[in-house]
Amino acid sequence: MKSNNSTPEKTNSNDVIPPNGYFDASYDSCLISLGVLIIAINLLVLVLFVKRRPLRTKTNLLLVSLSVSDLMMGLLGIPMNTACNALVGYKTFSGLCITSAAVYRFIAVSTIFHILIITGERYVSVIYPLRYMSIVTKRRTVTLISSVWFFSLFMALIQLSWQEFDHFTSRNPTKLRWGLIYNIVGIVVCLLVPLALMLYFYTRMFKVIHHQAKQIRKLNNIQESRGSGKHLVAEKRAITIFALMLGIFTCCWSTWYIGLLQDYLSRDVFYAIPSVWLLVFDFLRFSTSLINPMLYTFLKQDFRHELYLMIPCFKKKYERADQFTMESMA
Repeated sequence: MKSNNSTPEKTNSNDVIPPNGYFDASYDSCLISLGVLIIAINLLVLVLFVKRRPLRTKTNLLLVSLSVSDLMMGLLGIPMNTACNALVGYKTFSGLCITSAAVYRFIAVSTIFHILIITGERYVSVIYPLRYMSIVTKRRTVTLISSVWFFSLFMALIQLSWQEFDHFTSRNPTKLRWGLIYNIVGIVVCLLVPLALMLYFYTRMFKVIHHQAKQIRKLNNIQESRGSGKHLVAEKRAITIFALMLGIFTCCWSTWYIGLLQDYLSRDVFYAIPSVWLLVFDFLRFSTSLINPMLYTFLKQDFRHELYLMIPCFKKKYERADQFTMESMA
């Protein structure tokens, strides 16, 4: 496989890595272009949050924290991955790929736990709407965000206590066992458990919204229930978007975790997959940092509204619409 941050190819003492490493001009150029797009769209999210006061809510604070994680993929993840591919053959840069892998894991763990707490926040709003304000407080939100960042940093750095900087997989039996245990724990704690919780959240939310929609349809006065119906449609659309993002993330990152595990178990199943598909999975993993703000942030009405207000032509349109609404209510 090409990407050393994903499932680095194993070499023995007789293997000679070419001077240009695993660098491929066409593939890595696409990655660099993707990195630029990731930086641009996530910076836009941060600028909107800072400049537009209506966006400074508890829910959006979670989205902005996720955006920071995605921004790091563009600023650090992709450049370090490309540098590793190009310089892996040089002893002077022997620690670059290990550092790149640690940064890659840090962003991966951060992203999936951000998505978990965002899903949890939606779950509380749907299942416990009357208690939402008392359960989801600003203090708890900040505490959760801080916990995600510290835990992600811990999971990324702990491997450096036994990791050899010139080999992804140590030849020392003890260190090999530590690495295997570490990756098994990482798969369970950082992938399987969050996915199981999110699947439970989504299932419960869909059931509740479906039940509420049926109750609304049974009401005799359609005019009075119309507003609630629109609200349920919006909630269902939001949950569908979140579920779609979860599916994309699961498909992309599960291949990375499987690759890490098989590398320690010396299994050849993963290597039987055509190399072109491995490159596709790699590119999709990086692409989640571009897809996240598009699905989680800019499909939200408040972010779209504030974005349009920053664009002169759309701002005039929205100001006229707001003025018409106020005149109608007068």
